Amino acid sequence: MAQRGQPRGDRPKSADEWAQLLEKAFEDAERSSSLLALAEDALRSHPGEALILCLAATAALFEQRSDKALIFLKRFFKRYVPGDTYYLLRALALGQRNQFAPARLILKRHRLDSAWAAVRAFPGGRSCADWLLPRLDAIHSSKRSGSCQPATRHAAAQSHTRIGEAQHGTRQRIAPRDPVPDITQEAAPTRLLLNDIDIPLAMEIDLSALKVAMKKEPEADGGWYLLRERFAHLGLAQGFDELLSLPHLHQLEMLRHQIETARKVLKQFRGRVLLADEVGLGKTIEAGLVMKEYLLRGMVETVLVLVPAALVGQWREELGSKFDIQCATTQDAALRCDPNKFWGEKRLIASLALARRSEHAEQLLSRSFDLVIVDEAHQMRDRSSRSYKLVDGLNKRFLLLLSATPVQNDLTELYNLLTLLKPGILKSLKEFRAAYTVSGKPRQPANPESLRELMRAAMIRNTRAALALKLPRREAITVGVDGSESERDAYEELMQAVRGLPAEDTRRLHRLAIRHLLGAAGSSPAAARAALSRFAARHPDTPAWARLAEQWAAVGIGAKETALLGLLRRSPSEKKVVFVHYRDTLNHLAELLAHEGIGFARFDGSLSGTEKDSAIEQFRERVPVLLSTESGGEGRNLQFCNTIINFDVPWNPMTIEQRIGRIDRIGQKREVFVFNLVTRRTLEEEVLHLLDEKISMFELVVGEVGAILGNIEEDRDFAELVLDAWLQTTDTTRSDAFDIIGQRLEQARHQHEAAKALDSALFGENFETA
Repeated sequence: MAQRGQPRGDRPKSADEWAQLLEKAFEDAERSSSLLALAEDALRSHPGEALILCLAATAALFEQRSDKALIFLKRFFKRYVPGDTYYLLRALALGQRNQFAPARLILKRHRLDSAWAAVRAFPGGRSCADWLLPRLDAIHSSKRSGSCQPATRHAAAQSHTRIGEAQHGTRQRIAPRDPVPDITQEAAPTRLLLNDIDIPLAMEIDLSALKVAMKKEPEADGGWYLLRERFAHLGLAQGFDELLSLPHLHQLEMLRHQIETARKVLKQFRGRVLLADEVGLGKTIEAGLVMKEYLLRGMVETVLVLVPAALVGQWREELGSKFDIQCATTQDAALRCDPNKFWGEKRLIASLALARRSEHAEQLLSRSFDLVIVDEAHQMRDRSSRSYKLVDGLNKRFLLLLSATPVQNDLTELYNLLTLLKPGILKSLKEFRAAYTVSGKPRQPANPESLRELMRAAMIRNTRAALALKLPRREAITVGVDGSESERDAYEELMQAVRGLPAEDTRRLHRLAIRHLLGAAGSSPAAARAALSRFAARHPDTPAWARLAEQWAAVGIGAKETALLGLLRRSPSEKKVVFVHYRDTLNHLAELLAHEGIGFARFDGSLSGTEKDSAIEQFRERVPVLLSTESGGEGRNLQFCNTIINFDVPWNPMTIEQRIGRIDRIGQKREVFVFNLVTRRTLEEEVLHLLDEKISMFELVVGEVGAILGNIEEDRDFAELVLDAWLQTTDTTRSDAFDIIGQRLEQARHQHEAAKALDSALFGENFETA
């Protein structure tokens, strides 16, 4: 046997030579303690070789190092599709850790619970049966007697004899159907040389029997599910080892775990899985990558994305800007103009609360979709809810459920989500409860390891702890300013004019215009003047709007502009991104900074791709300030900057979070500073108060705001809710309306925190997919 101390020059070079050396060492009856060291040497030479990883895991098991074995197996799993050898070694490793229940489950699920099947899959083969069989016996016998100790070598010899007696019922659990020769007495076969031979192969498959399975009808009992799932993948010209979509992404820095997750969804889970990454690790990116891959391969044409109302805009932006996937959304006017045509679009992003309405659900249930994605899928935890019934009734091939906290209240929710993903995988709710829950304690699993093993077949979960990812510290500072007397008067006049409109006009005819006017007034006097001038031109019969435009024009420089100049001068060399929503505000600030001699680059949607690249480069190398609209820095690396200034405060918290996410992301090395400029006694001040006081928004991980807002059952986005409250005509009703919104936010935050704690306890930080 080769020893660890052999000269480096004498060591084998190829993976095949290393494998032969390790297998020869396994045949040694003594199997000395240098096995693991030898295997680690082999891994240093060939760290990603599948056979070497399996042999290294085997060597670790021989030396009772299950921790090392699981590490090697995890490396294998990230690179290759697992087979019988992987699952056998994993079961043995769990057995060494006295986790017999999940070990038995793995063996049973992959039909490795017979001695014959296990020996065939074991890397050491028959020559190691004297070691393998007692370990298998310990795993199986623990269920009968609770024994946790491996059988002795004498017991192993007896077990070989009893294999032949299985036909008489003495060892039915591990007996094969046919008589088995004395596998310990046969010499190990000579290792065969591997030859690559290109043999043309053609076949004809009669697929007529699949017609019933492929009918475009809603799924009922899941009887044809597995057949339909496998048939969908028969047409692949190549596997998913190489993702075709990666070269087609736009300015998107993909993280390794996101690529690996997408590959697992496509290759291992066959397009049906629960993505349960911790908040901030990119579930939206992973789902978008899967969608892009399916579209490029021609496996998907029709797509439906169901999300909370507050996330519709974010999904549209993410898919459009990063993956070049354009979708119709329920925010589009087309839904109101022609609902039939809208629901017939090939690619849809829809508010779940809106889609589940009977008139819309009927349209969706009458057609089929190749891919359905549901964000914040824990909203479907109740099987009797309209949301669950809608998704369950959809005719769909692939289904992705996204939720950082899939279990909100009790373990029954897991059963419901699993049944959506893989119809028929669980026989009945009663059996699930009996097997996995403690009577009278629906949140407490009866056997956590068995439950995790079950979820590994249907769920992918990445955590920051497992990925060794750290997020930067963040500090948020609100800079509240008092507008000048003329600015306060102009804002009050505008509010009186808006609140004085007839209620019906406010709700319908002028709704979008009012939202734009009030948002512009909260941004800057320049934006308010421009918006009112355009509105007055469209309504010449109402001269009051033109007078308001003149009043705002007389304001001049607002209080926030003065505050901004103070922030920029405080540390003139420090890089800062100044975000604004309105183009008129951007133009005004550009003139102001140029007049004050402050260097800046400008970034907005009107620039070409080359001009955008130039602006980012100018900001990186030459100027301290980037003036940017919402799209600024989308998909670009701005981590060389650690300060953002929200010159105006969007009413939609998702937009604020997206701005912060431009610099507060994985890889940021420095503390992040967020400055919010807000004029007192405005709608923006109320919005900022709600978000800061009720959900501590600026302390949350990027992505958590969406998870919290997803807990608010509402078919309108957050901006619409606060606008309705602000338009109340009396101080009392206005205050009451904002109090109600605040209470709903607090409740949603508490629900989110409780779900995080429950899911963390259930799955832990190192949940590993099977």
